[in-house]
Amino acid sequence: MYARVREFFDRYYPRLVELLERCGVPRSKPPLLVLGVLAATTSVVIATLVWISHRTGADDAPVAMEPAAAGRAGIDVVNAERAQVLSMTMVTRNRWAAGWSDCTTAPNCRYAAVVDRDGARATAPEWPVPYATLQAGDEAIAVAPPREGTLTGGAALMFRLTYDGPVLTRLRYRLPTSTFQPDEILTDQIVPGRIVVVNPKEFTVRMLQTRGTRSPVCDTTGRCWMLTGIGRTDIVWTDDGGKTWRAQALDSHNQLGELAVSPDGSTLLTTSIIVGDSGQAVAKMRISKDRGATWTVVQHPPATLTAPPLAFDDGTALMLGGPAGARPRLYRVRDTSANLDKGYPGDLADLSGDDHLIYGFEVPKRRTTEVVLSTDQGATWTKFAPR
Repeated sequence: MYARVREFFDRYYPRLVELLERCGVPRSKPPLLVLGVLAATTSVVIATLVWISHRTGADDAPVAMEPAAAGRAGIDVVNAERAQVLSMTMVTRNRWAAGWSDCTTAPNCRYAAVVDRDGARATAPEWPVPYATLQAGDEAIAVAPPREGTLTGGAALMFRLTYDGPVLTRLRYRLPTSTFQPDEILTDQIVPGRIVVVNPKEFTVRMLQTRGTRSPVCDTTGRCWMLTGIGRTDIVWTDDGGKTWRAQALDSHNQLGELAVSPDGSTLLTTSIIVGDSGQAVAKMRISKDRGATWTVVQHPPATLTAPPLAFDDGTALMLGGPAGARPRLYRVRDTSANLDKGYPGDLADLSGDDHLIYGFEVPKRRTTEVVLSTDQGATWTKFAPR
């Protein structure tokens, strides 16, 4: 009975539940106790909290604005003489978001983002901190993080491109949570060293209170993976949106490990990283083809990694690295051994993607201005400037 009453309050009185959470009464308390606490609250406090809830409630209309209202036009940043790509997220070859920077007047850098949707492109306004580019379902979006690097400071904005044109929306801050929904985005790009939850449908963002601290990734089965640890690295994962977690040790001595998860979650690749005189060196690399049930040590991995590796559903992996100080090359893990791939005929500085689309930054003349992509796992490549 309590569960039905609680469900009734969550559905029809979400502001009431949120107000009581602000007062320290969690949803898990019996509904009658919740009503008792409400009755004991003074009218002045109730009026104040209702006013606050009216400003930040999840059912309020989103605060949409014209791009020019947030700052100067970002096209000046993207087309600046010293502009370069800082981040890139590709959902398909025709749906992507790219973050740009212009540090001509360093250290006072300027930042902007470009979003492409099926051939139509739009540029987000100039922002004082780098944009985060994310995948939201079947589209790519750009999020302007708060300038203070925390969700208790200034505004965070979401820029997306719809068939009706570009839309810039102010994200509402919600209370921290330990759980999340399948259609929400987990990212460590908005608040340094923390994972936050972005809900692009409700236009909200909140801190995630969980064991994981970095590198969140969710596979197509609904399982979400993260890395955590102080002075060590552990893999943690959840199958129920953060209600319960399981963990496995990756490296008991370092906290710079890397984790790659294939789209369906069947293939995992873990890398233990140690810091030495030559930079970050690969200490050990392991691969699992059964969702982490059993592991095999990868033979002959590259000495260093330039970017996190990619894992594929067929039990293979791709990575960018090589000897310290040398030009990065592509390595492919197949049959538990890493070998030089035929590679990309240029200078790659990053690597992202999945079985169907691989992409990375091209670095001509020491500036990252172009992106290369492959739709056949690296057999052929296409180059373009994402602006």
